[in-house]
Amino acid sequence: MLRRSRLRREAGAVCKVGMDGYGELAKSDLQRRGVDISHMVVDPACETYFCMVLLDDTGEKALTIVETSGFLPKPEEVDLAYLKTAKRVHMTSLDMTLAAHVAQALDGTQTLLSMDIEATAGTAPAAVWDSVLKRVDTAFPNEAGLAALTGCTGLEAGAQQLLARGVQTVVVTCGENGVWVFRKGYSHHCPAFSVPVQDTTGAGDCFNAVFLSGLVKGWTMERCAQYASAAAAIAIGAVGSRTKLPSRAETEQFILEKGEALCS
Repeated sequence: MLRRSRLRREAGAVCKVGMDGYGELAKSDLQRRGVDISHMVVDPACETYFCMVLLDDTGEKALTIVETSGFLPKPEEVDLAYLKTAKRVHMTSLDMTLAAHVAQALDGTQTLLSMDIEATAGTAPAAVWDSVLKRVDTAFPNEAGLAALTGCTGLEAGAQQLLARGVQTVVVTCGENGVWVFRKGYSHHCPAFSVPVQDTTGAGDCFNAVFLSGLVKGWTMERCAQYASAAAAIAIGAVGSRTKLPSRAETEQFILEKGEALCS
């Protein structure tokens, strides 16, 4: 699943789809949102992967990922020259071989790497993780992902371990308990906004996209965290991971209506 903020920064998607209904749906939706898909891998021999999403009465989701031959691009299918033109490249930890390939290719360039760290993070060898983390500028683990990767039960201890392994900024999303941002000698907690929840699917992706959009703009960590938290809070107010992705104006209006001043 791919996500893009509507907070007005150019973005491109490097992923893999088949020539089937799910692939066409993914391509058309990304194009409609202004995402460059010119470097998307379209393979007629593969099937596009998809997820089955189950929601409970609280809006919390459970995902069943149907992995197909088109789950992720192979390292040799990724146009590294295209990635090197970007200010930032954001990846998941679902394929650490692919992540290590991209991290190595971006080493020595001005392109900054960020990563969404999943709860499955502990399955990859530590040596592979170390080769990637030393190149990661911003890591986005949730509590489960942080614990799986570091073995630490405390947020600060886990974040400090990632900082020691080379990450510059660790952003830990904690659901209704908000988000913690850690850097060397710095920490910041942004409380979550209280909202009715319809569907949490994609909330973390929405958060990451807005946070990274803010970093590209040169925003402070406090402002990135506030806007990203607000955007995610808006997004979970409707069923569907992309149904209610907000614009910058909608995000700012939401923050002000919640009685908060806009962070600078």
